[in-house]
Amino acid sequence: MIKLETAISMEPIKEKLKKLPEIMPGHEQIIYDFGAFLADRLNPELVPQGFAMAAELALYDAQKGVDGFTGKPISGRLHGYPPQLYAVLRMYVPQIAKTVCPEDFAQKVENFQQQVNARTREKS
Repeated sequence: MIKLETAISMEPIKEKLKKLPEIMPGHEQIIYDFGAFLADRLNPELVPQGFAMAAELALYDAQKGVDGFTGKPISGRLHGYPPQLYAVLRMYVPQIAKTVCPEDFAQKVENFQQQVNARTREKS
């Protein structure tokens, strides 16, 4: 039997993402820009896999410079960088999740991301 994850409210997580400079000090501005960008893209409730996928879609849109839902250009400081920077931001997703999400939820985000990375390496 498959156990379905229970979605949690993203409202407190969105607020924390917008306050990353205060609650996760000492990082580059691009990390904080990504947190604010992600906050605006989260559904009202998500399971850990949904959070990880929302982060992935936000990175994809930021790299392309186009909002995948509206087709409109993305304004702000988060686009126009080399692909390597978005790969670095991707590596920060578990740390960001640990900072803004409940511990168990954040661990599941990290586990999911590790599984996806392992499968991606297998296909390469």
